[in-house]
Amino acid sequence: MLQLGYEIMRRRTEICAIEFSDIIHIPKARYALNLRSSKTDQYGEGKLLPISETLVELINNWKHKANLEHGKILRGFFKGKSIRDKLNPSSINNILKQLQAEAQINDMGELSGHSFRVGDAVDMFSKGIPLERIMLRGGWKSEITAMRYLRSWQEEYWSQD
Repeated sequence: MLQLGYEIMRRRTEICAIEFSDIIHIPKARYALNLRSSKTDQYGEGKLLPISETLVELINNWKHKANLEHGKILRGFFKGKSIRDKLNPSSINNILKQLQAEAQINDMGELSGHSFRVGDAVDMFSKGIPLERIMLRGGWKSEITAMRYLRSWQEEYWSQD
């Protein structure tokens, strides 16, 4: 979930909707995810999102270990350890908060589903990647929206001092 969210920079509902069949092998030994619809794609035209081979390996390992063939990649668990058909998007925030507490990472503000989008945007910006490319990756059509994500991180980070 962490690698998937970070790489594709999408909303919780979009991350939870991704299925194994959405992984596409593209030329030059590369991979993409077919994002079939999103908040900003009301007509369901879809969009291919490049992903790393590492992410594909993680997904395939999960698929094998969980003995899954198709359906949603992210899934919840029942208390008896059986696997549900999907993960509820609201569970992402709870999982991130739990992981943050277990890792004792308290100096960066509370993690949430938006942390995927903010984290990769900030990392890309820190590497000198142009804002236009960050916007394409994150699915933002407006510079104002992309900058709001970058500023929210900056304000959160600097307010910790």
